[in-house]
Amino acid sequence: MKKIPLQVYDFAGGLRAMAHLLVTSEQPHLFMPVEAIVDTGSPETILGLIDLKKMRVSSIRFKDLESKKYPICMGGGEVKTKILQEARLKFGEYFDCIMPIHIPVDEISGKAGVTILGVDFIEQNKFKLVFDPAKREAYFESSE
Repeated sequence: MKKIPLQVYDFAGGLRAMAHLLVTSEQPHLFMPVEAIVDTGSPETILGLIDLKKMRVSSIRFKDLESKKYPICMGGGEVKTKILQEARLKFGEYFDCIMPIHIPVDEISGKAGVTILGVDFIEQNKFKLVFDPAKREAYFESSE
């Protein structure tokens, strides 16, 4: 059974399950440690503008992605994203996978702030989310 521990702490006005992971890609070249909110209300995993700016990654780097722009509602606004098809998500020594993630390329309105680990990650990797805010405990679990 695989188990990925998550952290639980107050973030953006409430207790959240948070994941610390490394996002890497060969083309375009990325190597970014990020902190992501586990968001079961988000269908997609989205790399936040805050993390892109922290790592000084320019949206120019993503202009050649072979993807049309998708409008995504996020943070009370809308942002256009492209899909990075083969991003590697690594959770320490616990787990890693390759999956598509959305990358903001044109901000329309609002903010595309933090990185979000969406339902697509949970579904693709056949995890269930265990979240007990009273005990400040959270983890992904898989029986495979």
